[in-house]
Amino acid sequence: MSSKINIWSIVTGHITTLNDASSGRVSVIDYFTFYGIPLALAFFLSFLGIKVTGDANSLLVNFGAIFTALLLSVLVLVYDQGEKLRDVSGEKSKHNIELKKKLLEQLYFNICYAIVVSVILVFFCLVYTFLPDDVFSVSISKLTFNADLKLYLVSPVILMVVMNLLLTILMVVKRMHTLLTIKI
Repeated sequence: MSSKINIWSIVTGHITTLNDASSGRVSVIDYFTFYGIPLALAFFLSFLGIKVTGDANSLLVNFGAIFTALLLSVLVLVYDQGEKLRDVSGEKSKHNIELKKKLLEQLYFNICYAIVVSVILVFFCLVYTFLPDDVFSVSISKLTFNADLKLYLVSPVILMVVMNLLLTILMVVKRMHTLLTIKI
């Protein structure tokens, strides 16, 4: 893959922010919250026969596009805050400055990850649009398998991505709040 489109460092950077802040260890609860719950809920809804509708698909494309633009604006704010921290000096506020620097770095990865996930959401919604509504049948010898690609494949992925994106946005908002309320 071209290094110009390789997003792996963004994904791994985001994943490293899911550590326990006090110990620095992997937080199983965070991983479960951001990946386990969305995955389980998406497949549970698929099992119940709930899939994304055409109207919901259109709304999700708009949601992804709007949040991509908004998150890019927030990314500029995070960058600006980082530049301002370089100009601050003084021994009294050294701990808070280090805390803000760490929080800004984590925010950077979280926001970039949310932007990537928004783009992935739009992509899967596009794929969903072009899939046939009919059940896909495959026959091998005397066995026939019927599969609804929209219900059992793409809908769960879309639902999981949406839930992960919403949780990530909540984390970004919480971290922005923390960043802007820490006094230097």
